[in-house]
Amino acid sequence: MRADTKTISIDANPKTIVRFLADPRNLPRWAIGFAKSVREENGGWVVQTGTGEAAVRIASDEVAGVVDFWVSPIPGVEVLAASRVVPRGSGSEYMFTQFQSVGMPDDAFQKSVKALEHELAVLKAIVEVECPL
Repeated sequence: MRADTKTISIDANPKTIVRFLADPRNLPRWAIGFAKSVREENGGWVVQTGTGEAAVRIASDEVAGVVDFWVSPIPGVEVLAASRVVPRGSGSEYMFTQFQSVGMPDDAFQKSVKALEHELAVLKAIVEVECPL
């Protein structure tokens, strides 16, 4: 299983970033390559992706700076995307690790890696400017 980790410096308090990321309703705002829309269903969250629907649960810890995304593209299968927000002076470093799941073609994984670069830039802009959109 391959993994890829991207980092970005964000001029915002770590708790602000964790709170933003931990809210599933924000996924379509920043994870633009992954989440086209999100809805609450049966006590959980369902994301409409470019290839269909996937259940998503987010495990977060504000103090530790943990925001882990557990994506279930099919029932009974969960894929982890692990992320951490680390204090850096008055700002933060955000690290996001995604894994190539079993059966995922190499080109699809590379597209996801490339999309994440854009998503992190969007996240940075939203959090730093505190965009009301």
